[in-house]
Amino acid sequence: APDTAPGTVFLQLDGVGHDLLRAALRERPATRGRARPRPPLMETLAAWEGTTHTLTRWRTDWSSQTGASQLGILHGSNEDVPAFRWYEKDTGELMISNRPTSAAELQRRAAARAGHPGLLAEDGASRGNLFTGGADQLALVLSVAGRRGRHNRSRAGYFAYFSDPANATRTAGSFVAEVCREIGQSTRAKLRRERPRVRRGGLYPFIRAFATVVERDVVVAAVIGDMLAGRGAVYADLVAYDEVAHHSGPYSRDTHQVLRRLDRSITLIAKAARHAPRDYRFVLLSDHGQTPGETFAAQYGLTLEDLVRAGCGLPVPRRAGRTRSGAEARAAARVALHRPEETHEREQAPAGAPPAGPDATATTPGPR
Repeated sequence: APDTAPGTVFLQLDGVGHDLLRAALRERPATRGRARPRPPLMETLAAWEGTTHTLTRWRTDWSSQTGASQLGILHGSNEDVPAFRWYEKDTGELMISNRPTSAAELQRRAAARAGHPGLLAEDGASRGNLFTGGADQLALVLSVAGRRGRHNRSRAGYFAYFSDPANATRTAGSFVAEVCREIGQSTRAKLRRERPRVRRGGLYPFIRAFATVVERDVVVAAVIGDMLAGRGAVYADLVAYDEVAHHSGPYSRDTHQVLRRLDRSITLIAKAARHAPRDYRFVLLSDHGQTPGETFAAQYGLTLEDLVRAGCGLPVPRRAGRTRSGAEARAAARVALHRPEETHEREQAPAGAPPAGPDATATTPGPR
């Protein structure tokens, strides 16, 4: 019967690449003073691999980011999603994948192209995602976050979770601990002069704590509630690793702790499934991987915006103008645009050479 057929729980490990996950499922070398190898970072998933589950590699398209991947998975089309953010000439708008208005428009377009509401349209639930997937049961879904009034059911996940004092107390304590953990890890990275490194001050410790604690707890509780209610399909995005890896690096010790906590969350969900009114099949997937690297500003001494402004002949900050990239950008852009070469600087004539004539000018070297 349809009501007793196995349901499906899709758990998206945001930003976890194939090689990273494979390493997290293997035993780690023994440390000093220990004779045996250490257990895998993700023990539950390590036990699943090769028994109930198979680890398979897949490749994203040109836009390797959550918006494009999740839109294709949940709505069957990611056409015209070239990047995380882009400018649309037709509408004159800047589209940003994690902006509620942009996410709502991308979802509308994908559903229209695919000809159906989405993967979760039949008795489904969408938890912590950018898009609804056509689900009626929503919590922390960005594409409907811009809605106002009682019709926005996405916020209901917060209220349902924090209405329980035990949940609120436990999550608040974990939130404070995560803020302190980020401050300590950031300070340690500075003292060790780890590279590459991005700024992690300001509000980031609180943003990280929200993603790795609050959102995780609310999403996990919502998924468990969906299974106990016997819903047919649930898709949940666990964003903790992606948030930390963007700032600490994909293979850092900071992310090891996040992977262990993700594994515990999956263990909790799997245990709760034993009490559900129907069987559930678990599908774990990722939307993209990550590669460590310097930011553009850290590598070249100026932002990409400054480089474009310099290439277009617009003023740039003094800091950017003093960098090699800032000095070369204008010349490179002029060559590409077939503009006349700049003539405001004169080359110094070699000793013994005749004076430069009126037509002799100095030129800025173009790209080599």
